[in-house]
Amino acid sequence: MARARANAQSPVELARALIGETMGVFDPFRFRAWSDLGLTTAQLRVLFMVRNQPGVTAGELAGRLSVTPPTISGIVDRLVRLELVRREDDESDRRLVRNQLTGAGEAACTKLERGGEVFTRRLLVEMDDRDLEMLIAGLKAFVEAAQRVASIEPDLALMAMPGS
Repeated sequence: MARARANAQSPVELARALIGETMGVFDPFRFRAWSDLGLTTAQLRVLFMVRNQPGVTAGELAGRLSVTPPTISGIVDRLVRLELVRREDDESDRRLVRNQLTGAGEAACTKLERGGEVFTRRLLVEMDDRDLEMLIAGLKAFVEAAQRVASIEPDLALMAMPGS
């Protein structure tokens, strides 16, 4: 990644390279956390989706992840076997099965969040106040730009990776 930064020819290219390096900083933490839980990234995404929307159906999960129903079924099956998610029949519509976190699933999500907070906080306290203020301003601008782009091009991620 440092090579990408050295080859950057414009502020946009330099920022893109630095974002890539920033994401790479978190890889050792993420890989350790995933390994400790024995989960794939897809399984973790589903775990957090179920946490954020208790009772979400497999069809809703498949739509959000742009995968087929059999694929999401396999992911949820694994989470059920690990006792992180449980399936519940919908009382008002027996055709629907709702997914809920178990206590162990909630604990796993909480552990990952807390670990990420500890890891990130440790890096941020190494920065001086001026650099931290500039980082905050830059991150706010980045998030605002992402929100503007999402409202204009809601399918940008799909367009950026055609055929995947």
